[in-house]
Amino acid sequence: MKNIPCVTLVATLILGTAAAVADEAAVLGIPLKPDPPPAIDGRLDEWEAVPNVCVLDTKEHCGYSPEKWTSAADLSARVWLAWRTEYLYLAVDVTDDQHYQSLRNRTMFRGDHVELYLDLAPQSPPGRTFMGPGQVQLGFSPGNFQQTGDPLTDIPAEAVVFKPEGPGAAGVLVAAQKTDKGYALEASIPWPLLGQLVEKPDLHPATGLETGIEVAVSDTDSPTPVQEKMLTLRAQPWQKEIERLLPAVLAGSDGVPPTVVRGQDLLAAADVPVRGKQEIAFQGPTVPAGKELVLMLKARLDSPRPAGYTRGMRLLLNGQPLDGARLVNWEGPEPRVNGAMMSPAAGEMFNVPYCPDFESPNKHPSYALRSGPKLCRYELRVTDLVQPGDNQLTVDNFAAAEMNKTLVLADVRLEVREIAAPRPKRPAPTGPLPVIRPASQHKVDYRLARQKDGTAEISLGGATFRVESEFSTPEPTWVHGSNVYFDHKQQIEQHDEWIVVRDTFTNRTAENLPLMHRHRVTGETSWTKVWLAGLSPSSLVNTNSEPANPTSYGTTEKVGVGVLPLDDVFQVHVSSFSTENQVGLADNQLVLKPGVSYTAEWAILPTETADYYAFLNAMRRLRDVNFTLPGSFAFLRADPRLGATQWSDEECVDFVRFKNAHFLTGGISWPRHKGRYPHGTTFQQMDWSVSREQIARFRKLTPEVRHLKYYHCYIDTLDESPEKYADARLLRADGTHADYGKPYDRLYVPTHENRFGRDVARNVEMILGPQPGGLGCDGVYWDEFEYSRYQYAYHLAEEGRGGLPWDGVSADIDPRTLKIVRLKSAVELISQPFRLQLAESILARGPLVANGQPHTRTMLRLHFPRFVETGSISRCSLAQAYSPIALGDHLTERSELDAYRVMLRALNFGCLYYWYNDLTVVPTHPHLTSYMFPSTPIELGEGYLIARERIVTNRSGLFGWGDSSRHEVHVFDDQGCERTDFQTPTVVRDGMTFTELRLPEDYSAAILH
Repeated sequence: MKNIPCVTLVATLILGTAAAVADEAAVLGIPLKPDPPPAIDGRLDEWEAVPNVCVLDTKEHCGYSPEKWTSAADLSARVWLAWRTEYLYLAVDVTDDQHYQSLRNRTMFRGDHVELYLDLAPQSPPGRTFMGPGQVQLGFSPGNFQQTGDPLTDIPAEAVVFKPEGPGAAGVLVAAQKTDKGYALEASIPWPLLGQLVEKPDLHPATGLETGIEVAVSDTDSPTPVQEKMLTLRAQPWQKEIERLLPAVLAGSDGVPPTVVRGQDLLAAADVPVRGKQEIAFQGPTVPAGKELVLMLKARLDSPRPAGYTRGMRLLLNGQPLDGARLVNWEGPEPRVNGAMMSPAAGEMFNVPYCPDFESPNKHPSYALRSGPKLCRYELRVTDLVQPGDNQLTVDNFAAAEMNKTLVLADVRLEVREIAAPRPKRPAPTGPLPVIRPASQHKVDYRLARQKDGTAEISLGGATFRVESEFSTPEPTWVHGSNVYFDHKQQIEQHDEWIVVRDTFTNRTAENLPLMHRHRVTGETSWTKVWLAGLSPSSLVNTNSEPANPTSYGTTEKVGVGVLPLDDVFQVHVSSFSTENQVGLADNQLVLKPGVSYTAEWAILPTETADYYAFLNAMRRLRDVNFTLPGSFAFLRADPRLGATQWSDEECVDFVRFKNAHFLTGGISWPRHKGRYPHGTTFQQMDWSVSREQIARFRKLTPEVRHLKYYHCYIDTLDESPEKYADARLLRADGTHADYGKPYDRLYVPTHENRFGRDVARNVEMILGPQPGGLGCDGVYWDEFEYSRYQYAYHLAEEGRGGLPWDGVSADIDPRTLKIVRLKSAVELISQPFRLQLAESILARGPLVANGQPHTRTMLRLHFPRFVETGSISRCSLAQAYSPIALGDHLTERSELDAYRVMLRALNFGCLYYWYNDLTVVPTHPHLTSYMFPSTPIELGEGYLIARERIVTNRSGLFGWGDSSRHEVHVFDDQGCERTDFQTPTVVRDGMTFTELRLPEDYSAAILH
């Protein structure tokens, strides 16, 4: 995660309407948030992995009344921004030693609150009015965190539109939580609302969308409502000027701003009659050294429906014709989905699609391209032809006169881009190589000693680490053992590689008892590095809540110590944390019923080396997750309009062969129900005949393939479902029905007891049932196995009101009073009996593959392949603790080379790869995945995975299993093609066989055992 002390000053080129001018602000990349969308609940754990957090903790950031700012403890903040196609997201972690907010709506500005300023027309001429046309000012109040039940006293979190005046904040979601240091606030703003506010109904978010932005954190340290001071992203005095806003751009999930910064609009739209021309005059900008000027435009020949393309456009710049060699978004002919090749140009004549709009040809079953560029888009290098002063671009409609087609132009503009000189790739290493083989023994030399005060000490590699626990009571206070509220017993069990600790609590009261518990390992000196949930943050002080990899690990110069929860409840509730010299675990959400006992089980793993992967592999042995991953995986939709239904038998066979698809999975993108994906019980109403036909065809062509079908147990899209399944609705803390981002993608929780569980389980019977009634699949692909978007459900069933059951162990607990705020249920826990029984039923009949790693020990013991999505490649860390498989990145993969690069990045985390994109990534040759499976992991490492059957790596080294077995080696080059001529000498040392791999950058290898 990138931490930005907002905002570093660098020189950034910005094109105005006439000439280039320089601004001193860096361009802020607003990252795309991959699935799942943020749960707007005021809890910011999921934001820790979102890049480009902005840190506001200096006096320079206090642009308004800096003389009143005393310290970061007085007022500071961490600010995140993110986007998805539905919302713009804002998350703010505010440190504020005194919280005051007694006002509502538009008067909130006189209390503690956050403001967001947006300029959604940054290409407009300079000198505009601040917060005038094209701009939006929103306010977000955290409320006063009172919960008396009196609506006049309790002020909830809310949002308001300050500018433009008049419209309300309909659809904006905002939530806040009180924290030990201040408060945390989350908000999501619908893009349609922003489009309405700036009178741009066609505003659609996409990578590269530019905006001006500022976030202001306002503080009041007095009961008297008055705005006293304000921190902003830009470390400059506050001014109400449009130039005060920061340039920002919607980026990919890594948060890196696209190379395009700002441009010069030349023409919004025009219709050019056949054999006519459109002339565009403009002033040429000065292009700095190291940058180039790119002409961009959209063009189509108007037609009521997509109907192919023709040579229909000629471009002249200052009288000089432009040709296809100048295109930067095409590398040459591209295959269409029907198998034919399309060239973008023939010399000076550009091919232009017939279509009614600029998007439909890119979705057409015959004319769309399989991958690469988008039709109707043209991007050409023109630096050498643009001159200072007057310039003229001429666009000719060169379509045949008899066609009588109008050439429609849109979004004609100039953009300045960096000229990125290709970095030379790292050659193969010379000299000594590391020896990489599985550890020969798994015993750690440590000593454990219990202390009289109830703590314990671990001696390891000359260092001593103290182990201690503390527990909350409602007084409020923290204790270390039994008391009037609960009895406590601790059992410690030593093993060769780990120490298991069992803390048993028994509620002695007649009421539900909030009981937070924390466990920490403290070193004598500061850590050199820490890992939380498999990722190493830049700061030693951090927290994370990730049940998929619920770990905390720290290293000194020589050794390391890590911890993780073991039982179901602790793993679901887990908060892993670290400080300068501590790693630990906490459950801040535990409740015990009257008289009930519960055992929190957790483990300490010492390592004799300062190596995260030594800890990880010991943890995998503790969890017993080194089971066989049977085969490669690929999606393939069944759609009569495109894809395999249009392919020849040879193309179908090649698709399976080149992806080495052991599992071929059909989705639910077609057919649609009212334009919606048929999630949930909607699935049972659809006609799946095309899927049945495709399965039958592939069974004849590739009989070895196992066919799976998509299943999701939490989303249902039928309009009548909220009433039909009222007791299964997943309700948020505010009582509203949760959804996945669109109002019809409503969320439910299946259980054995509710009707929704019984009904949605019938999808599986339909998937596995024999044809003609069923789909006749071999198995099931289960999406979002653990939960979908919201981990907790509120407004539970009670006397006189139906709903989801309480899980008996979960609640929101006030961190200051240590008392219960409200009960809630963990979706993983209340749905687990349903999911476990259904999963076991599927596995008894065939294969099961799932999205998402286990969140409980109960599910951990059920062994089947489960991957993680890689909209951000760092999510591979979540796969390390169970089945180390990364699903391809559907956001960036547009070619088989893109896919290969994701394979390499996944190996950096010790993960294998499953194919994601189907029609946009159609390989032309076998890939590394041909030699990835089956794999029974032994050890994971940075850049490799050692399995019983094979080693897959992107690293150089001497690789082996510590035995004398023979090796079969397959090496792939930086284009993802196998190199049969690559030399891989066999080395024998002490009777053990090793393969010597000296791999240049972006090479990889599979060594078969």
